[in-house]
Amino acid sequence: MTSTAEPPYFILIAHNQSTNISATPASTSLSHPTIQYHYADDDPRALLPQFPGEHVLVLDYDSAKSPSPTLKSLSADLAVTGLKVCDAPGAGVVEEECARNDKMYVLETTTLPEENVDEDDLQSPHGILAHFKERNTVLRHVLEYRSSLDHGQLPPAVSSPILPPQS
Repeated sequence: MTSTAEPPYFILIAHNQSTNISATPASTSLSHPTIQYHYADDDPRALLPQFPGEHVLVLDYDSAKSPSPTLKSLSADLAVTGLKVCDAPGAGVVEEECARNDKMYVLETTTLPEENVDEDDLQSPHGILAHFKERNTVLRHVLEYRSSLDHGQLPPAVSSPILPPQS
């Protein structure tokens, strides 16, 4: 039984790994996050990354403030590009007595392009243009997500199911 008043029960991260080679398409990997609950009266410094390379995403859900949650990255090299709600594959199979929303949040992220570009790439007009397009694509995705939050839009529902990663 699905309760629409509750937020989705499941969370999955879809990380888009962009490449520096414009001919190579970006790949997406799916992973399950480590979840830590943080409340309004908790010390906000506890949210900061604790070691180099740690990625921290904050999914802020407060139904009293807004019907849609917000997603932010506290990591210097990781950007949020979207937040979607879709059906969780296999969630409705198990009959449980507890009422929960069997939908799934899909947190969409991407790695920010590295600034250490090969000097030879910046000598050719094609290399400069490819670097420019890559950075603008990332910025466009991030700004489109932020713009949808500013206009109070709900995260769009995904029409196709997210398939679990192959083991």
